[in-house]
Parts: sequence; structure tokens; C-alpha cells
Amino acid sequence: MRRLLALTLLSVPTLVGAQGLQDAAVIVAPHFTQYNIGSGAAKKSITQMAIPLVFVLPFTDRFSVDVTTAYATSDVKFGDSTASSLNGLTDTQIRANLSFGGDFLILTAGVNIPTGQYTVPEEDQVAAGQIGNDFLNYPISSMGNGFAGTGGIAIARPVGSWNIGAGASFRKSTRFTPFSVQSSDFRFTPADEYRVRLGADRPVGSGQVSLGLSYSAFGADATDSTTYSTGDRITATGMWMVPVGDGANLYLSGWNLYRLKGQQLAGDAPSENVANLNAALSFSAGEVLIQPSVEGRLWQVDGARSGQLFNLGARVRFAAGRFSIFPAAGYSFGTIWSSLDPGGTDVTGMRGSLTIRFN
Repeated sequence: MRRLLALTLLSVPTLVGAQGLQDAAVIVAPHFTQYNIGSGAAKKSITQMAIPLVFVLPFTDRFSVDVTTAYATSDVKFGDSTASSLNGLTDTQIRANLSFGGDFLILTAGVNIPTGQYTVPEEDQVAAGQIGNDFLNYPISSMGNGFAGTGGIAIARPVGSWNIGAGASFRKSTRFTPFSVQSSDFRFTPADEYRVRLGADRPVGSGQVSLGLSYSAFGADATDSTTYSTGDRITATGMWMVPVGDGANLYLSGWNLYRLKGQQLAGDAPSENVANLNAALSFSAGEVLIQPSVEGRLWQVDGARSGQLFNLGARVRFAAGRFSIFPAAGYSFGTIWSSLDPGGTDVTGMRGSLTIRFN
């Protein structure tokens, strides 16, 4: 669910200069994602339809609250037969932000309310396992995670021509039942998560450069009878915006997610790396902003190649009265490798979204 919250809130700029509830906003952002792996009778199709709903409530120019929930359905098919299906509400997340000194210091507190389907029946676990994938990157990675609370602090200040920011956050989750196997509940307590973030941006000529680095440390997850670790994560991001013409901008961006080795129930969890590069051109046609893009993604597990994916997409933005509308569509193609299939398996996919903001 945290992945969807980030996608939804980042896809639409936050309120600037909001003074009170008269500047409140509602965001609805349906997302459709489908990947086909293999072909013929052996083809596996994973489809997800997610409909998030976000309320942005700026009570004052310093204090705001956003509330996010969603309805999602995920299906896995082998050939033409549905093998597993999972649908329902996700968890509800409430996040409060309090700023001081013109955003010099920001305090954040949040709570995850378990309104989602956090106990997955045995017949639906195939679908639940497929959507939690950093390489294919579905908008909803989990239908529910139990009750949890977060807290964070961030500071920012100019240093010469740079704007430098740093932040730290903590997440504490309570015990819940993620799976039901043979009428027996599988109880699980997620590890505490600690995250530190560094960010910087500065103008370069008439353009802009921004950089980011975060480290997420996890304790030991606990099940009914044992503990294990999913592995800490290091995420690096970068973006360079360059004006290339009258009202047109070129965006070159990338991110890299590295998951350190962890511990599974059956043994060591290998390290994993996903690297992504994106190029997008943004230009206006009248009152409409158009942004075509091309993207490449590489996936490695324990140092061995595991997948490559290329994404072609386009995004449009326009206004209609008090509505801001952002339709987007894309097509993907690539290959997945495994030790059982060193020759690789073809992957194709499509995605579409329609983000609508009212304020």
C-alpha cells in the first residue's frame, strides 16, 4: 500500500501556498497493470486494477493531513484459466505534516489502519505473492499489513547554490495474520523499520539537478515459530531537467534499489538489485502538457541477471475547471531469466492510469 501512496501523491504536485480547508483536494487515480510471462498454454498473466482515493486536507499553511485508501483486484491466470484472484479494500493510511520556518523543519506522523484484506485465504495466495515484486512494480504490493504507526522528521536548508535536505523515520507494526493455510492462521509480526534519507538539488544553467539517497534498516520479522530478515535496502535516485526549446523540457532520471542479503524461512535470502533509467520529453500543445517517455530496467538476483524490461509510455495533463486530469498509458516488453530457464522467458505488458484531482 505504501507504494501506491507514493505513486499517487507524487504524480500530482502537492498544494502550494495552501492556507486552509478551502484548499482541500480530492484525488482519484485508477491504475490498470497487466504483464504476460511466456506464451501459449504456459503463459502466466498477472493483472491488477487499483482505484486509490486520496483526501488532502490543509488545515493551515503549516499543518496538513492526507488520507489514502484504495480498492484493488489482482488476478493470476495460467493459459486461459484463472488460478488465483484477490480483491477488496486496502489498508487506510492517515498522515499528518507539520512544518516550521518555511519548510525548514517538517514533522510527520502516520498510522496504517487495517481496513484491507490482510488475511489471505490459501486459494488466493498465488495472486498475493505475484504483486509484491520490485521488478514488475505493481501499484498495490500488498492488500493489508495490519496496524502500524510511523513518525519522521526532515530538515532542509540552502548551502551555497545547493538545497540540502535530510530526514529520518521509524515504522512500528503490530502482529497480524497474513495467511490462512489449511484452516490454520499464520501469525506474523513485521520488523521495525528505520529509514534515513538525504537529498540535494541545485540549478544547472537553466535546468535543475536533484539527487537522493535512502537507507532502510529492518529488524527481524517474527512468525509463530521463528524469525527471519528480508534484508536492508539502499535506494538512490537522480534527475536532470534540461530546457530544450520553447517551453519544452527534457527529463533524464534514474533510480537503483539494492536489497542486501537477508534470511528466509528456508535459508539465506539472496541480494537483489533493480536499476531503472528514464528519459521523458515534456512540451505543451495549447493548454495540454504532453510527456512521452522511454524507460529501461535491469534486475539482478545474487549478482546473476534475472530480468530486463523496456517501457514506452506517454502522459498528458490538462485542466477542466477545478479539475486537473492526468491520463497515461504505456507498453512494456522484456525477458525474465531463472536457473531453471537460462534461455529466458518473454514478458510483455501494458498499463494505464487516469489521475483526476479536484480542488
